[in-house]
Amino acid sequence: MLRVTVMGNLGSDAELRYSAKGTAIAQLRIAVNQVRTGPAGERQESTEWFRINVAGRQADYAGRLQKGQRVLVAGRLQITHFQRRDETQGTGFDVWADEIQNVSGRTADAENGDGRELVAAVADADRDQDLADLPF
Repeated sequence: MLRVTVMGNLGSDAELRYSAKGTAIAQLRIAVNQVRTGPAGERQESTEWFRINVAGRQADYAGRLQKGQRVLVAGRLQITHFQRRDETQGTGFDVWADEIQNVSGRTADAENGDGRELVAAVADADRDQDLADLPF
């Protein structure tokens, strides 16, 4: 099983529906932007899209999320391969989320617009973790 944690921005409002048994199911699409420096020193940007599926109580919460909000998702990754109409091959990334959080808090948005402060705080906390406590 592939477990992933993904942080990105919602590409559209969440779609909420209910199963025949009444279980809430939310579907979201998030964009993850990456910036790299190329071999010649040029800035290269790319965007990867992930489909997020959430069920149960988390789906009720996720159903209230709106386009543009920054979210943090943890769950199981499912990679699919498909053929496009123009006969080229494509790859899809689906995450069956166990947890989803809106991290586009007012303070992060007000200060720099993209939540980098929150990401830096998480990175600092990870760096400060005592590695001797890890089980491997």
